[in-house]
Amino acid sequence: MSDRVVPTPDDWFALLLHGFDREQGVAASPTVDCSGVPVVWQEPLQSECREPGPEAQALPPPARLTAEDLVLETVRADERLVWVVSRRFSNGEGLGPVGLVERTPRGFVVRALGSLRAYPRQARLRLEENENFKVLVAEGDVCTDDGPPVCRRMARVLPLRQGRFFAEAVSNSGDGGCLGPAWFPLSREEVLELPNGLHRKVEFTSTLSVKPEGVVLDEQVVMHNLDPREPSMPPLLYRRAQAQRVLEVKDARLVGTAPSLWVKLMEPELQAGAKLQSAPSSQKPTEPLPLQKPAELMSQPAQPPRTAEVRP
Repeated sequence: MSDRVVPTPDDWFALLLHGFDREQGVAASPTVDCSGVPVVWQEPLQSECREPGPEAQALPPPARLTAEDLVLETVRADERLVWVVSRRFSNGEGLGPVGLVERTPRGFVVRALGSLRAYPRQARLRLEENENFKVLVAEGDVCTDDGPPVCRRMARVLPLRQGRFFAEAVSNSGDGGCLGPAWFPLSREEVLELPNGLHRKVEFTSTLSVKPEGVVLDEQVVMHNLDPREPSMPPLLYRRAQAQRVLEVKDARLVGTAPSLWVKLMEPELQAGAKLQSAPSSQKPTEPLPLQKPAELMSQPAQPPRTAEVRP
């Protein structure tokens, strides 16, 4: 096998999608990954979790998969993370199989496989690990579609166990209940309309890292009051708060002790009668946006079952 030979995007689609039609350039319906597992995703509901997942409508399947539906990241010289975006949603998210693929002298071996729903725009995939676990971290941008575009970074975290990426909600270590999806905005903003007529701007920022103790989220919320009757008046600082959340990885689950700082501070505001001025930007419909072109492709394609070694 020559290192100079590289597969086309269709080759990657055939590798991870069972029944991919090369001539038509489409996946089978319903979509199934190369191990025969359906590519599905269920966000937690408000009735089930302290915080629900992002709301979005599934868009019709694309007429044909193209290079814009492929995300590749290098893990090591002979390993790649490969994400095929086979379906898109009205909020800009994409869904499809994601695999950890190793190149060998005889072909490809799909070492790990799962379904990933994340934001494909400016997507970055990485495999993080410590002594006890491995997780897939998928980051991407969600952008507003009105006025000057504003993009915010979002992250998904999928634990890896026994060759499978698991997309489960974050569980409460105390009672086992659901705290929210394994979906972590790294920045978000909302304006509340208060019962007294003032507006309260809420800004959230977070950093995500993997450390020996688990998945660590350092969060900060800043609130400013604004008087819409006096638009020339500068915002008045109302509150500033910081917190660190540590999520343990147990088997294929993320386990924590508390919801995000955003949830803890927004809940009492809404209970006191504040109303959201507009839908969160992460839930506004956006047109699918082009991905960055794959910088590197590997060698001859194949369509193996998961972890099966194949010859070109």
